[in-house]
Amino acid sequence: MELKPTHIAQEIKLKVLRLIAQKEQLLKQIQLITADNNLLKSEIQQQKNTIQTLQTQNKIVKLAETLPSTSNDRQEFKKQLNVYIKQIDECIRLLSE
Repeated sequence: MELKPTHIAQEIKLKVLRLIAQKEQLLKQIQLITADNNLLKSEIQQQKNTIQTLQTQNKIVKLAETLPSTSNDRQEFKKQLNVYIKQIDECIRLLSE
């Protein structure tokens, strides 16, 4: 039994249409995966910022536990505390973005 050229052409056309549909489905999957990936990257960055803020707060608490007794020590303590406060403010700003 011999296949007619129109029958072969129809089979090829159906295969091409299936491939096109499959390609479109794969592109949609890629878009979803890319969106998920971007969301996860954003969450990781937020968690890193939170960790940094908590580490800074921990340092401040440790410093507060050892309050300085002399005037010189107090001045140095205030300077260091201001540095930490600026770092916390920067972390909060980054988290707000």
